[in-house]
Amino acid sequence: MCAIPHKELVIITLKDISKTYPNGFCAIKKLDLEVNAGDIMGIIGYSGAGKSTLIRLINRLEEPTTGYITVDSINMLTLKPKELQKTRQKIGMIFQHFNLLSSRNVFDNISFSLEIAHWKKQDIRKRVLELLEIVGLTEKVNFYPSQLSGGQKQRVAIARALANHPKILLCDEATSALDTKTTKSILKLLKDIQKKFNLTVVLITHQIEVIKEICNKMCVMSDGEIIEKGLVHEVFSNPQNEITKELISYLPPTDNKHILSSLKDQTNVYEIIFTGENANEPLISDIIKRFDIDANILSGNIEELATESIGHLVIKFTGGQDKIKNSIIYLKEKGLTIHNLGRSNDI
Repeated sequence: MCAIPHKELVIITLKDISKTYPNGFCAIKKLDLEVNAGDIMGIIGYSGAGKSTLIRLINRLEEPTTGYITVDSINMLTLKPKELQKTRQKIGMIFQHFNLLSSRNVFDNISFSLEIAHWKKQDIRKRVLELLEIVGLTEKVNFYPSQLSGGQKQRVAIARALANHPKILLCDEATSALDTKTTKSILKLLKDIQKKFNLTVVLITHQIEVIKEICNKMCVMSDGEIIEKGLVHEVFSNPQNEITKELISYLPPTDNKHILSSLKDQTNVYEIIFTGENANEPLISDIIKRFDIDANILSGNIEELATESIGHLVIKFTGGQDKIKNSIIYLKEKGLTIHNLGRSNDI
């Protein structure tokens, strides 16, 4: 008897969503998006792509012009103000510029959302102290925002977003105002929190490093549309859209043009990309034996992503042209992504 494959639970659904402002500007064209429970979904694109509008539609900080939105099986567009406020308590949100209250200290900034949710005072104190420990700011409990670094402010904002035990965490450019070192620490914290509390995270960013570091799935946006989406390692290893290729153009770091310029014979030069199970198979030595060809490895590197590693090899093959052609076909059948870097040789 065949086992029934596990079906992932969809927790966020946007269907036929569009957003046009009163001045006629269309920020979001009709698009569909599903986010599964437990995903860390990264939405990336250049400025003006519609990323911020899209994420703010999920919790109705922005109202859509058309379409429908469901979050955890709740139709968000039918909720009345009090119902929406209650539902939002299960959707934490982290903002680019922290949005802390300058007149409140760290404890009071975190407790604010609990006060709105009518928690009892003794429960508020217990929860805030728990959150401060989670984000590593126990000693800053009485500090004010003006006394904190950017990274510390964002940790307070993360604690505040977690206060009501949300199922979903929305991150609106949560690291773009931070330096590289602080960004890495915040991403590590978000990753640890997601795993510990089994959260679903949707984050928008213009930093491809953020997608690489933390996400398992990604969408690429341009001009109000999703132009490419999928598992991060699949999109990174074989981007289809030109904008996606631009965004991840630093992969691999090897300058292939420089490699080609050093070769007198630039035919039969290929970039071969390994992901998943293929990364552990001796496929290059296999084709050398199987097809009686030679392979000169010109460069290679491994890129570590949040969920998988991607291996890149640049190889020049020598031997009979039919044998090389058959070896490339064989590698493609094995699921490898292959790009012809050299002069045209009809393979």
